[in-house]
Amino acid sequence: MRRWPSAVILVMAIVAIAMPAKSFATEAAWARLAQGGYTILLGYSRTPGGGEPLRPDLGDCENRKSLSDRGIQEARRIGMRFAARAVSIGAIYAGEFCRALETAELAFGRREVETKAYLNSIVGGADPDVIPPELITAVEEFDRAGNQLMVTHPALIKTISGTTPREGEAIIIAPGDNPGDKPRVVNRLLLD
Repeated sequence: MRRWPSAVILVMAIVAIAMPAKSFATEAAWARLAQGGYTILLGYSRTPGGGEPLRPDLGDCENRKSLSDRGIQEARRIGMRFAARAVSIGAIYAGEFCRALETAELAFGRREVETKAYLNSIVGGADPDVIPPELITAVEEFDRAGNQLMVTHPALIKTISGTTPREGEAIIIAPGDNPGDKPRVVNRLLLD
């Protein structure tokens, strides 16, 4: 019985230490993005059921509900987080899957989003463990003001970062050490 209060105090101390560390990491990520020049990888928001088939009709996003109601709210919140921090986004790209495109459009506005086939990652039998060379080139050649944001599949983000991002988590990357190398992960950003 005497140990119980000590255990509670220990757990509370661990939680108190861990929470600011997570907050500090997110603050450091926002500070890095304020400098500009980075690529932000974001997985699409929540989808109803099991998602889309592997070969969806990529041109029919207007007639399909790709995101769940919760996913729609999540995408809008992500856009508000970036707006509240006044992070400059110079280019916004999305995969051609409806769920990726809809996430980007809800978060950042329809007119700003450009689709890129290399962000599809799993269409046409592509190997999910291979980073498309076009993506590596886009990261290396990005030279606009601000940052570029890419909405894609968690499988592609995992291939680049080594871990599947949590829902509401963005991965910040920069070019690899040498031309053509795998992009480097420089930080993670919790958005939700």
